[in-house]
Amino acid sequence: MKKSLFLILFFLTSLSMMSQNGNVIFQESFDDDILSGWSITDGGAANWSLGKTNNAGGLPNELQLAWTPIFEGLTRVVSTTPINLEGIVTATLSFKHDVYVYEDCATIGFATSSDNGNTWNTAWSKTYYESDEYIVEEAFNSPDFGKDNVMLCLYFEGSTYNINFWYFDDILIVSHNQVDANLIGINNQEYTLFGENEISFTLQNTGANNIETFTASYTIDGETVTETFNTNLATTESEDFTFETKHFFELGSHQLSMEITSVNGISDENQANNDAEKEIVAAIGLTDKIPMIEHFSSSTCGPCVEVNAGMEAFTNENEGKFTYTKYPMNWPGSGDPYYTSEAGIRKTFYDVSGVPKIFFDGIVDESYAIEPEELEAKLATPSIVNIRGAFNMDGNTINVTADFMSYIDIDNMKAFISVNEKTTTENVGSNGETEFHHIMMKMLEDAEGNDISISAGEYQSFEFSYDMSTTNVEEISDLEVALWLQDAETKEIFNSRFAYEYTEHVYPIQNMKLEEDGNNNLIISWDAPQNDNASGYNVYINNILAAENISELSYEHPLTETGFHVVEIVALYDDKTSVGVIETIDAVLNINENASGNISIYPNPAKDVIKLSAISCQPSVVRIYNCLGMLVEEIDVNSGEIEINVSDYNSGIYFIDVETSNGNFIKKMIVE
Repeated sequence: MKKSLFLILFFLTSLSMMSQNGNVIFQESFDDDILSGWSITDGGAANWSLGKTNNAGGLPNELQLAWTPIFEGLTRVVSTTPINLEGIVTATLSFKHDVYVYEDCATIGFATSSDNGNTWNTAWSKTYYESDEYIVEEAFNSPDFGKDNVMLCLYFEGSTYNINFWYFDDILIVSHNQVDANLIGINNQEYTLFGENEISFTLQNTGANNIETFTASYTIDGETVTETFNTNLATTESEDFTFETKHFFELGSHQLSMEITSVNGISDENQANNDAEKEIVAAIGLTDKIPMIEHFSSSTCGPCVEVNAGMEAFTNENEGKFTYTKYPMNWPGSGDPYYTSEAGIRKTFYDVSGVPKIFFDGIVDESYAIEPEELEAKLATPSIVNIRGAFNMDGNTINVTADFMSYIDIDNMKAFISVNEKTTTENVGSNGETEFHHIMMKMLEDAEGNDISISAGEYQSFEFSYDMSTTNVEEISDLEVALWLQDAETKEIFNSRFAYEYTEHVYPIQNMKLEEDGNNNLIISWDAPQNDNASGYNVYINNILAAENISELSYEHPLTETGFHVVEIVALYDDKTSVGVIETIDAVLNINENASGNISIYPNPAKDVIKLSAISCQPSVVRIYNCLGMLVEEIDVNSGEIEINVSDYNSGIYFIDVETSNGNFIKKMIVE
């Protein structure tokens, strides 16, 4: 029942920006210890109260509507502070709420009155059929606009028998400037691949007039780019935009700033929400993110039953997309009999004081099952840490080997290894459950984790053996091993993975070397892994697959550009893969710069045919490579001028290598 972190941040950013406008008409966060400033009319007074909870997603406290005593009809909670709507044409209502609907449906709304409550005019309302936590940000309008001394109410209409609870928080009503563009934020990921990248952002119209055009600029590494965008954004609408001009990110950290400089050809009436900044770290590579779930539960916990059922359904539907460890707790009551001191260490680490409690990549998800939208948001985020591991059994002793590899320099991290049993049945308590899943049995270094600091492109291995007969394990053949890398201070989990089960370790390659051969080729060589059991190798050049499942211990790659190149080799073990091993090189092409002007190509860019002309040298062979360095076409030449048909080429950048009696010359070609 939790929204994704992106939606939470989007909403909080929007509210922060709106508040800075100075156009707040009404604001209520229920921070007092009593429900002051509100009165209840039309019955149902016993159902409204102030709770020290944060179920709606804000901070404690929040307004609560309870199902008991059963009330049927319309009940209002009215603000005793009137609002002034003089001169107001349009406004936006924002608030958070959380509802548990048993059956049928129920309606909530906000209404205004300019005749002391005799007539109420609905400014916004909606009927809800499903239990969930919601964020509302919609237009707010009523016949009372333009008047002062206007009363405001939040109302419920229906039967409280149909709900279990309804929580409300962070109510905000904001009027609009005529022209107001709100720069929500920069959309580039915190970690990006080095090289050329697009710059994108989200813009929201918080003004009364449509935004038809605006000018934006970004500044990074001392370079400023300014572009004009055409759109048609209505009030409260938002849209993603991308600059046409890309930026080349060198390895390391970069500060990216952005600004909206004009809207509809004039200055924005509100300058407070026109800027954004973000730190971007360019890495030598990226990999897929597998999010980590840490679940605190107990077989004596009644509310855990529903969450466990929800998590079981979630994991069954998303197999292979997550890593999972569940910690049995020693409360409530007698607690779970499979509680261990290591589970207690993780409890202290996260300051857990009650169950159920779920942490998703180190971020609390409260006491609800994870939703698919949250998982998809995590999966869409690249990671700068790659993890592989495997375990086998020697009788009752488990032997684990795990490799942690990073694409940036990382310090003061913790590597965690957790041995879990997939399904247990002997830790039955008092909550009626008969089986439990992903139960932690033993952790490396007694749950304190293992210190790790590695440089970009390197990996570090950990080995771990333990006699599992001394734990609560029920079936030695039913184990899984969770691996993850975490910042012990921020609690951010960079990546995770389940180890390969009951098999030998997937060792990486050894002793990779990079050399240029003088003919614009990169010669890559390496030694087999220490167990010599790899079935093949994948070769990545600048994070792009250049050779797949080759059996040789070397690879020749044509160089088409000078500069920094990253080579990564991954060992394959049938359907399993090792972490990569990385080396880098600053390539220097063997090109006769003085003679390069003797070769010309036109038109460039081209769509159908290009003409290549050699003025003072005789070409013999023309080879065309794509941007990955792969040979697309080779042409034997017997004249100084030829035509090349590129109509079947994909759009993009190509390199023409012209072999002549005077040496090789390389030209860059763009196909549209």
